[in-house]
Amino acid sequence: MIILTESLEEKVQRLELYVSLLRQITLEPEQYRLWDWIIANGLNEKQFNEIKNVLKKYVMSLKQETNIPTFDDISTELIQVLSPNEYIANPRGVFQLLRNAVKMAPYQSLQYYLNHTQE
Repeated sequence: MIILTESLEEKVQRLELYVSLLRQITLEPEQYRLWDWIIANGLNEKQFNEIKNVLKKYVMSLKQETNIPTFDDISTELIQVLSPNEYIANPRGVFQLLRNAVKMAPYQSLQYYLNHTQE
């Protein structure tokens, strides 16, 4: 959900982000489902960047193949990013986020978490 206390500048930045994401969605709608999910849930640029950073961190962890983090680990980090939106800041919201993220080539290895957890 959109934070009601955002300034005009923050709102403009969020809308500029959405325009950029929509351009990518129009080219490859299925691949960029995560961008659509981000827009639909009213996330801002900071959350968008933090989500990408967390996803990248866990992709790198999976490549190491030792001490693979659990779904609870990635879920805890993503829930912090998704807060204060209680509708998506929970394990189910993280599952939805990951289900959309794995459509993108850089995040396909995160399918591991979808295969090893129950929604």
